[in-house]
Amino acid sequence: MHRRELLGLLGAVTALPFLPRGADAAVELGRRVHRALGDVPFRTLNADQQALVADIAEIIIPETDTPGARSVKVPEFIDLILTEWAPDGEKARFLAGLADIDSKAAALPGAVQQGQAPLFVHLPAARKTELLTTLDAAREERSGAGFAFGRLKSLTVYGYFTSQVVDQRVLKTQLYFDRYRGDVPFTPSV
Repeated sequence: MHRRELLGLLGAVTALPFLPRGADAAVELGRRVHRALGDVPFRTLNADQQALVADIAEIIIPETDTPGARSVKVPEFIDLILTEWAPDGEKARFLAGLADIDSKAAALPGAVQQGQAPLFVHLPAARKTELLTTLDAAREERSGAGFAFGRLKSLTVYGYFTSQVVDQRVLKTQLYFDRYRGDVPFTPSV
């Protein structure tokens, strides 16, 4: 993936109302958030919400021969964005939507209550995919599970592609010139 493609992909993320409108500014904010993560504890998401967000983020961008969403701290990234940048109303709708995702998971055939843990994380993989496919079609909703999934999907992509690990290992971005390369073919325009 080239820088232009990445900026195009992240341009869609800037539709989130609390992020900068320009792709370059959004990328810089994402990188700044990743640098701030360190050992910052979760402040907005409780333990059940953390498990739900981490599970869905990993389904969106799973670990393969490249790092997955959990590996690059996307759940922590999302928590920090919610804590420090999302307006209170947006945050409340997102958290209510997470609860709605679990309610929808509970309504699926074969769903089993596991104590107080989020129901979604205990679904079989096929049921999770089925539910997320339905929610993806409803991600333009203004509230509820579809809204939360739409935000979660955008923030997962945003957090993933602005992480240093992905920048170096997946995108292989070279931000500096390591030497003069005089053997690069050049054809003058006519």
